[in-house]
Amino acid sequence: MVGIVPSMAHAPGLTSAAGLLAMLEEEAPALKAAALRKLDGVVSDFWAEISEALPDIESLYEDEAFAERQLAALLASKVYFYLGELGDALSYALGAGDLFCVDEASEFVDTLLAKAIDEYCDLHRKRAEAPPESEAPPIDSRLSSLVDRMVESSLGRRAYQMVLGLALESRRLELVERVITLCDAAPGDHEHDASTAAMLAYCSVLFTTTIVSREFRRSLLTLLVKIYRSQPRPDYLGLCGCLSHLGDGAAVAELLRTLVATEDKRLVAYQMAFDLVENCTQSFLKAVLGLLQPAPAAEAAESGSAEAGSAPAAAE
Repeated sequence: MVGIVPSMAHAPGLTSAAGLLAMLEEEAPALKAAALRKLDGVVSDFWAEISEALPDIESLYEDEAFAERQLAALLASKVYFYLGELGDALSYALGAGDLFCVDEASEFVDTLLAKAIDEYCDLHRKRAEAPPESEAPPIDSRLSSLVDRMVESSLGRRAYQMVLGLALESRRLELVERVITLCDAAPGDHEHDASTAAMLAYCSVLFTTTIVSREFRRSLLTLLVKIYRSQPRPDYLGLCGCLSHLGDGAAVAELLRTLVATEDKRLVAYQMAFDLVENCTQSFLKAVLGLLQPAPAAEAAESGSAEAGSAPAAAE
C-alpha cells in the first residue's frame, strides 16, 4: 500500500531520529517515556526511520506495567498511518485512549475517525439486522468510547447533521431522538439545525432516500410520530406523512377528523388531503375514506331519529 507522504519540514537542528530511538533501549521507564514524547513530536518528519523501531514501540504498549503505554500506542498509530496501514493505525489509536484527540484538526485524526465511524456503523447495522437466533457481532468497547467522544464533541459544537447521519447509519434511535430534540434547546447554525421542526423535516427526507431496512424504517417512523406529537405546535403535514408511510389509516383519519373540527385548522386538513391523494396508493386512500365515512348502521340510526323527530310536526 502506498504510504501517506507528510510535510518534510524537519524539527530545527534535528536531522535524524536515531538518538531518540536509541533511548527506547534504555532501562529507565522515564527515559523511554521521554523518547516517546519527543518521537511523537517529529513523527511526521521521521516516520520512515521510526517505523524500523515499531516492534520496540509496540512492546512498550503491550507492557501493562509501563505507565506511558498509551503514548506508545499513539506513536505506533501515527507511524502506521504514514505507512498507509489504516487498519493497524486505527487499532493502535483505540489503544491510545484519550491521547487520541478527536478535536485535533489533522489528516491523521480525520482519516482515522472516518474509518472508526464506518466500522462502528457497520457493526451496529449487523447487530440490528441479525436474525434473533444468530449471535450478534461484538463491538470493541474502545471503538464505542472513541465514537461517543466524537459524538459529544460534535454535539457541543452543534454539528447536528453529522451526528444524525451517524445515528441513522448505526441504527441508534435514542441518538436520533436526542439530536432532533437538541435543535430546540440549543439551535445550530445551519438551516436544518435551527429547530426541532426543521430537523424533523430533514430526517423525514433522509428516511425516504437513504434507509433500506424496512424494519428500521418503521421504528424510525414510529419515533418521528412520537416527536411530532410532542411538539407545542405540531407540523401536521409532516406528521401525516409519517403516519401514511406507516400505513396507519386509522391515525390519519382521526387526525383529519380532528383538524376539520377545528375552524382555524381546516385549511391544513385540506392540504393534508391533497398530499394524501398525490402521494398515497388508492388502497390506502380508500381505507382512510372508509374510516371517515359513517357506518351504514349509524346512517340508518340517524335517519330513523330524523323521521321520528319530524312525525309530530306532520301530524299537526
